[in-house]
Amino acid sequence: MGELSPEERHEMTAALDVLAMQLAARVSLYWDEAGTVLVPLHPLLNTLELAPLLEATALTLLHPQSRPLAHGAAVLMVPLGEALALLAFSGHFPDALAQVTRIEAFGHGAHEGRRQGGL
Repeated sequence: MGELSPEERHEMTAALDVLAMQLAARVSLYWDEAGTVLVPLHPLLNTLELAPLLEATALTLLHPQSRPLAHGAAVLMVPLGEALALLAFSGHFPDALAQVTRIEAFGHGAHEGRRQGGL
């Protein structure tokens, strides 16, 4: 597995921070006991206002899990990374596509480096 350089890691973290801050401004974020950041599914979907077909497709790709909140009610939650990936499909987050593209470029760059350095 390839490793990102410190500069690439900083750039990717900056892109993720931009997306997370945009989402956190509109939807509450939660942490589970393992430290995973979770986003409530229904407020996320209401915020994104995706086209019906796109929302149905997204629901097949997400991994929602029922989690209890402090007051006892159970809520469907998705990991933050999955929620961030959906931002690019919403008209309410116009800069999200550029940030997702930056993040994706690092993934492909690391992958290409492994392929070139391999046997």
